[in-house]
Amino acid sequence: MNRETLLRIDMSRLEARREPVPAAYQFLGGRALTATLIQREIPPRCHPLSTENKLVFAPGLLGGTAATTSGRTSFGAKSPLTRGTKEANVGGRLGHKLARLGFTAVIVEGAPHTNTPYVLHIDKDGARFADATALRGTGNYELHALLVASGKSQCAVTIGPAGEHRLAGASIAVTDPEGRPTRHAARGGLGAVMAAKGLKAIVVDDAGIERLPLSVEKDDFRARATAFAKTVLEDPRTANMSAYGTAGVIRFVNRDAVQSMPTRNHRLGTFAGADQLSGQRIAALASARGSKMLPCMAGCVIKCAILFNDARGQQLTTALEFETLALLGSNLEIDDLDAVAQMDRLCDDIGLDTIETGNAFGVAMEAGVLPWGDWKGVVALLEEIRAGSHIGRILGNGTETVARVFGIARVPTVKGQGLPAWEPRTLRGMGVTYASSPQGADHTAGLVTARNVSDETLLKQSRHEQLVMAAVDSVGLCQFSNPTPEDMASLLTAHLGRQWTAQDVLELGRQTIQAELEFNRAAGMGQADDRLPAFLHTEPLNLPDGPRVFDMPYDAIDHLWES
Repeated sequence: MNRETLLRIDMSRLEARREPVPAAYQFLGGRALTATLIQREIPPRCHPLSTENKLVFAPGLLGGTAATTSGRTSFGAKSPLTRGTKEANVGGRLGHKLARLGFTAVIVEGAPHTNTPYVLHIDKDGARFADATALRGTGNYELHALLVASGKSQCAVTIGPAGEHRLAGASIAVTDPEGRPTRHAARGGLGAVMAAKGLKAIVVDDAGIERLPLSVEKDDFRARATAFAKTVLEDPRTANMSAYGTAGVIRFVNRDAVQSMPTRNHRLGTFAGADQLSGQRIAALASARGSKMLPCMAGCVIKCAILFNDARGQQLTTALEFETLALLGSNLEIDDLDAVAQMDRLCDDIGLDTIETGNAFGVAMEAGVLPWGDWKGVVALLEEIRAGSHIGRILGNGTETVARVFGIARVPTVKGQGLPAWEPRTLRGMGVTYASSPQGADHTAGLVTARNVSDETLLKQSRHEQLVMAAVDSVGLCQFSNPTPEDMASLLTAHLGRQWTAQDVLELGRQTIQAELEFNRAAGMGQADDRLPAFLHTEPLNLPDGPRVFDMPYDAIDHLWES
C-alpha cells in the first residue's frame, strides 16, 4: 500500500476519502506534519471547538519500521487550553498501525449535524462509521476492553467523560501493548476537540497488512536500526529508566541543590514525603505485588512503563510517571503512593491530563476547596469531573479556569497550560523553554537541566533542545532513546531512500517550530503569552548557595527564534 496517503474524515457528511500527500506535506511526519497542516488549513482565529478546527494525528517518519521506539504518534489541533497550536505526543499501538495501513496522517474535519457520537473504524478496506450512542459516558478502561478485545491487530483512540464534556483538560487515550488505555495524548485539551468532531472512539485495525516495505536495501536499514538499538541499550540513562521509569528521577530532583519537586502549588521545590513516591520505592514493592516494567509500544528496548499493582496484585495503572507523581502527589502534599496511583487510574479512565489536573487541584486547594493532602477529597472531585457537575467542570477546564472562578492570582501556567514539575527557578533553562516554545509550559518541548551556567549557554541549550525535540517528535522516536540528529539522519536515509544529514534533521525541527510560531501569532498570541507566572520572579527557592528566582532577561528570550 502506498504510504503517501492522507485519510480525510468529514464528520459533517460522515464520509472518508483518501488523497495523495500534497507537495507541501512531503517528507513530513509526526509533529512536523501536524504543525504544518494546522498552520495551512485551520483558521487561526477560529474557536477551538468549532467546525473550523481540525484534529490531526500522524505517525512519525519512521512509523511502521523496526527501529526501536519508532511507534509514537503526534496529535494536533488548535488547543482549547492554550488557544494556540498544540501537539500532544503518545506511544502505544497506534503509530505503527497507521503507518502500516499506509496513512501519513488522519485529518478529522467538520462535525455531525446531530448530537450523535460515532465510532470510526479504520482498516485495510477503508473507513466506516458506527453509532456510539450506547457508549456515552463510558470510561476509557471499559471502552478499550470493548473495542480491542479481539486481539493485537487492533488499537483504540478514545475519549472519556472529560472529553465528552468538552473540558480543556481532556486527553485522548491510546491502547497500550496490553490493551489498556494508559497511553495519553494528554496536553492541551485535544480530547475536547475530538468530542467536538462527534467522535467517541476510533478503532484502527492493521490485520492483513504486511510490514511496511523499505525504499532501499532492507539489510541496510536493519543494520542501522540494530546499531541504534545497541546505542540505546548501552546508554547509562537507559538502565535507570528500565529499572525505575521516569519516577527514578524523584530522589535527584528532590535534593536541596535542585529543588524541582513541586510542592504546595509550586511554593516549594522539595517534599518531605518524596521518597514514598520514588521509583526506588515502586521497585521495592514490585516483587510482592507482581508489578513490573513494560514497553509502551512494540519494539521498545527501554521498557520504562511502570505496571503498578495494588496490594492485592491488581493492576492500578501502567503510567505512573514522574510528572504524575509530582503534580498529583507532592504538589498536593500527598505522599501515599497507592493514592496517587488510584488518582492516575481515574485520570486515565475519565480522560484527563494529570499535569493539568494536578495544577488545577493545587490552585483549588490554595482556594480552600480541599485541605492540602486530602487525597480522598481529590478522588471524590475527580468523580465530579466524570459526572460533569458544576464543580467538576470548573476543575476539568484546567488551572486558569479554577484560578478565575475562585479568585486566585497565583496561577502556575504559561500560555494557559499548567507548569510541569521541572522548576524554572533552579533549572533556569526550563524557564527559557516554557517562555519561548510555541507549546507553552511543556517540558517535552526542550528539557534543559544544566545549572550554574551562563544565560547565553542556557539560551543556546534551550534552542538546540527544542529543535532536536521537534525533530524527534516528527521522526516518531521516543525522547528517552536520546537520538542524536546523526542517528535520525542515518535511519531516515535508509528508510526513505533519500539522503538526510544531521543538518537536515535540525532544519526539520526549525520548520516545525516556525510553523507553530506563525500560527500562534496569527491566532493573536504575543509576548504577553510568553511570560512566566509572576511568582517565579518574586518568590525565591532557598538553595544551598542562596535564594533563587527566575531572573533571565526576557529581551534575550523574545529573540530566540529570530536567527
